[in-house]
Amino acid sequence: MKNKNHFIIVLTTLLFVFSFVIFRANTISQFEQSKRRNFMRGDAYSDINLYSAVQYFNDSGLAKTKGLPVHHYKVPVHDTTLHPIVYTHYPALPDLLTYFYSRIIGSINEFGLRLFVVLLSLFYAYVLWHVLMRIIKNTGVVLVSWVLLIISNYFIGWSDSLHKHVYEEFGKALFVLVLLKHLETPKKIYLVGLFLIMCFVANISFEPLVYLAIVCIGVSLWEKKGLFSQYTLIPAMGAIVGVVLHLWQNISYFGSWEMALTDLTETAKLRTAGIEVSGLQKKLESPFGWVEFISLPFIWLSRTERFFLVPAFALIGMWYIVRNEFKELLGPNYYKWCKLLLIASYSWCIVMAQHAYVHSFTMRQAGLCYAVIAGPIVYLFYNKIKTQFKNFNMGHKVFSVLIIGYTLIMLLTQAVWDMWIKNTFLAP
Repeated sequence: MKNKNHFIIVLTTLLFVFSFVIFRANTISQFEQSKRRNFMRGDAYSDINLYSAVQYFNDSGLAKTKGLPVHHYKVPVHDTTLHPIVYTHYPALPDLLTYFYSRIIGSINEFGLRLFVVLLSLFYAYVLWHVLMRIIKNTGVVLVSWVLLIISNYFIGWSDSLHKHVYEEFGKALFVLVLLKHLETPKKIYLVGLFLIMCFVANISFEPLVYLAIVCIGVSLWEKKGLFSQYTLIPAMGAIVGVVLHLWQNISYFGSWEMALTDLTETAKLRTAGIEVSGLQKKLESPFGWVEFISLPFIWLSRTERFFLVPAFALIGMWYIVRNEFKELLGPNYYKWCKLLLIASYSWCIVMAQHAYVHSFTMRQAGLCYAVIAGPIVYLFYNKIKTQFKNFNMGHKVFSVLIIGYTLIMLLTQAVWDMWIKNTFLAP
């Protein structure tokens, strides 16, 4: 980073953000009832399930369940009908990694385990900067984009999450970075990297697979390589290998291919339409039909008020004010990536609509897309307000003031008060 002021801003931002992250990792337990790890502030329910798996692995080893996690084992649960159960629906790599961390430190201390994820979050912040630089190609704008994302609830509330969430975002950003590097300087090592990263994310969660598949297809088409090319086939092979590894675990555990396939089918039905099949996932069941499906785009935009510093509706208003400058600032490749990341981000709302509707944390899929779009808009809007506000007509002045007021209200209530103060430093 050549600009000294930019370096100071980045360093200050990291110190500010990770003071919150480490404080939360050290003082907020997943077992407390304050809800400081719920909604936009983490996923305590999933963390508890993972912690249960780590305890089981430490007590009984990996062989009995073929490395699959066991939920509700040696953890307090309020629903007395719950009992230890082997969880087969999602890949087990986050559970296995955390078990590995516990062996390294010789403990299952929450804070000790979370520090490994915090370190990964720091590396994710580094990768994110380089992704933004290659897409936006303007250091000043990239700085705004990066800071907006790093100090938001999207990052602070989740950067010590024990379960899959940090791994997902890191894996997606790293994949996009390697893909961008290959587009700049084609090398076989980058293609190997795409294969390995896809294997990794396939064993973390199924959500990044849909996202990255759309990215790969988009890049292949605009590079005029057709639907089947090195940009799609190599990552697809990585995804297949990764999914097969998870299926192999399930087949080994169930004892037959048919039972493993039935389990996977039931999971798909639940996550797409909320259809209860086995009865084991009753907690996730939620009425879901066409009304809920049609409402998803509005819900998706509305959730940005709580996850990101500048709400989507405010960004749309800012864009209207700077739409002409926006066209002049950025090159054609930027717009390609904007459209592609937008489609990829929303893909889970279509493929697994019920899951996206029920779980607000799926809004995190839009993190990279948000940074790419929000940074340039905020950068241009700020400069235009600073230099030309007095020349605006009355309508534009009022509109701009309303946008700023709305943004500040959301910033103060959702980030400063709710995340930074109430649900971090204040006692439950």
